[in-house]
Amino acid sequence: MGFTEVFDLIILGLGLAITVYGLVVWIGKKPKLTLDYNWEKVKEEEIKSFTTAYGISYSLMGVLMTLLAVSRIFFEGQYKGLIFILYFIAYFIFMYVTKRIRRRFTGSD
Repeated sequence: MGFTEVFDLIILGLGLAITVYGLVVWIGKKPKLTLDYNWEKVKEEEIKSFTTAYGISYSLMGVLMTLLAVSRIFFEGQYKGLIFILYFIAYFIFMYVTKRIRRRFTGSD
């Protein structure tokens, strides 16, 4: 088993873990788990919306990582460059969305 196969399996496991993590934040309404250091600034009435937004964004990122890892395994590295570019695009979109969530609910950067 080469490096790329191990990398794909690690990304697959990480994607599944992030998906479950997002669902726990979303369904469990746990603002402490959002990894946002300003979560205490969220108003009590907005905690449901805050955790829903974070949970959905984490879950979508996890699902996307899982799908990309599965596609790399399925296509056996044929589209290696394209999939790495998609990883980075997904990461930057995820970071942009979480920053907007933070601004909306905590008023901080």
